[in-house]
Amino acid sequence: MLKVVCFMIDPFQAIIGILVLVVSVGALLFVFYSRTNAVEKTGYGALIMLSIISAMIPIFWIMENNNQAVIKSNQQITNVQRGVALYAQYCYQCHGTKGQGRAAPQLNGNPAVNVLTDEELLRIISAGVYDTSNLSSPLMPAWSQRYGGPLDDNDIQYLFDLIRSSDPAYQAKNGFTGQAAQNAFPQVVPYMQLNNPSGLATAQAQEGAGQFGPPVDMTKQKAITINMNQPRAGQTCTPACYDPLNVKVKVGTVITWVNNSAQPHTVTALKGQVPSKEVPDASLFDSGITKGIVSGGKFTYTVTTAAYNAYPNHEVYYYCQYHPAMVAILTIVP
Repeated sequence: MLKVVCFMIDPFQAIIGILVLVVSVGALLFVFYSRTNAVEKTGYGALIMLSIISAMIPIFWIMENNNQAVIKSNQQITNVQRGVALYAQYCYQCHGTKGQGRAAPQLNGNPAVNVLTDEELLRIISAGVYDTSNLSSPLMPAWSQRYGGPLDDNDIQYLFDLIRSSDPAYQAKNGFTGQAAQNAFPQVVPYMQLNNPSGLATAQAQEGAGQFGPPVDMTKQKAITINMNQPRAGQTCTPACYDPLNVKVKVGTVITWVNNSAQPHTVTALKGQVPSKEVPDASLFDSGITKGIVSGGKFTYTVTTAAYNAYPNHEVYYYCQYHPAMVAILTIVP
């Protein structure tokens, strides 16, 4: 794996052990002394020995609990390291080399992920998330062998532990400290540097260029069309992609989105500029989630000054509320 696991020795445990040893030796010496003198001292010695043993019972209990905490922490360290290896093999293409989200939601410290119960998160990793309108079209694949994926139950647990390592509240709740409480996502890049340098170089190049690529300049056109098509080879948006993904337009341009795919979609402005945090901003534009844009349907929007002024870089992200992996961007000029 990534590194040799260093098992932790608690200083408190060592101190308790020394005290127990000193007390035990002292008690035995006293008993020996009492038995080598007057007979009446023997009864007192036995009584004192019994008292010492009774006092040692809670000490042994404390030591056992501490041992269990150390074992639990060491197991967590091992699990997240194995999770890093699995993530580097299966997940970074969609979720980013740092878990920051690319064509799929952010996993590293995402509040929407952190609030999931353990059962919900394990179920999603195991069985995936499917489009309710087309059960053959996964929004996220099923990774468990039980559902046709490549991973066994232990692997699913390792990925779960990796994701939870980025949630401080979860770490504190489970009593993890030190190395066991560290966010393990930063280990992904060093792991890939050692084990998959070409994959890392490709991923970093894609992330550096941006998920959406350079904008297609359509500022000379008063009306444009953006299609919703099946993804081309190499595209990770699913089950369809806005095409082009990044368009430069002027205020006043009339944009018509046309759904050429089999599933209904929406065209919804994103509140903020973090694609993995799907919060709609109907004040800019939104085709509506109630009916959706059906196959062959259209949605038209005229670019407004409000959209231009919405963000300092004049970029408006939008997405499909049915399929959050479908994200695109408008770069707006006055």
